[in-house]
Amino acid sequence: MRTLGLILFSALVIVGAAQETPDAARDLFDHFAKGWRVPWHEQKLFSKPTRYEAIVEGGRTVLHASSDGANAGLVRKLDLPNPVAAQLKWNWKIKSSLSANLQERTRSGDDYAARVCVVFESSLLPLRTRSLHYVWAAHEPVGTIYPSPYSRNVAMIVIRSGNAEAGQWHEEARNVLADYEKFFGAPPTQISAVALVVDTDNTELSAEAWFANLELTTTPAQRQL
Repeated sequence: MRTLGLILFSALVIVGAAQETPDAARDLFDHFAKGWRVPWHEQKLFSKPTRYEAIVEGGRTVLHASSDGANAGLVRKLDLPNPVAAQLKWNWKIKSSLSANLQERTRSGDDYAARVCVVFESSLLPLRTRSLHYVWAAHEPVGTIYPSPYSRNVAMIVIRSGNAEAGQWHEEARNVLADYEKFFGAPPTQISAVALVVDTDNTELSAEAWFANLELTTTPAQRQL
C-alpha cells in the first residue's frame, strides 16, 4: 500500500517534536550548528523513508535529500498564533524533476522532486488541516495553484517546474499569509509547522534535492494589555 502523502503532511502537527516559538527572524536550520537536527522530526507512514543528511557543498553546509520510491518529510513544529506578517525564504536545487510524472494533479502522481510546506490550523482529523505546499513540479506551469488530490485544504503552489533550471541553486521568498488568503479566502489563525519533503513513493521514481538558508520571518499579533 502506497503512502497517502497528504495524510502524512496533514497529520504532522499532531505528532512529533515539541512546539517552539521562533524569533521574529529565524534560520530554521540554526545555521547547521551542533544540535540543529534536534527540533526536526522525521515523519513517514507505510513507506521506506527519504534520506536526509547535512553535507558540505561549495564550502557551506546544506541539507541533501534523496528518495528512491520513498516518502518522508522533515518537520519543524512551531507555535505562532494569529500572525500579522510571515515571510518564508529558502534556497533549493534539484538533480532533475520527475519528468516521467504526467499526472501531478492525481493521487497516483502526487510526487514532486522537492516541496517546502507550511502548515497552519491543525485538526485531529488530518484532512481538515490546512497547509501550503510550495513545489518543484515536473510539468505544471510556474505560478499554478491547485488543491491536492487528497484534500482541498492543501494548496499546491508551483514555484519551479521542469528541468531547465535543475542543477542550479535558486532563492525563493514567499508571503505565506498572502498565499494562504488567496487560496482559502481568509487569513490564517495559526502557523503550526514547516516541513521539507522529497517524495516519490506514488510514482516509484527517484529524486534528489538540496535545501539551504531556510528562514521564517514573522510578526505576531500584538498582545492586548
